Amino acid sequence: MRRAAGVAAVIIGLAALALQDGRAQSADAIDAPRISMEDFKKLLAANNVVVVDTRNPDEFGAGHMAGALFLPLEGRLTWPEEYEPVVRRLIASKKPVVTYCA
Repeated sequence: MRRAAGVAAVIIGLAALALQDGRAQSADAIDAPRISMEDFKKLLAANNVVVVDTRNPDEFGAGHMAGALFLPLEGRLTWPEEYEPVVRRLIASKKPVVTYCA
């Protein structure tokens, strides 16, 4: 968990990737806020965050933050159909969504 928390500097709100008018947004249209490590730790301690691991399957399989959802997005502006349940869960979440990729 220490390693994963250490990479939280790349944290973005994944909810910004939600479909809009049936089309995925372009990378330039995504304006996701960044949070500090201190704020991230507070969200974790309060169990008030959904954590998403966007690394590739091998890296995720080698270890990830407890409870992290798997959604590998490297180089993608859209996601395959198989990830749709995770995306729907993120869009419906009332909690902040935090991603990490290293």
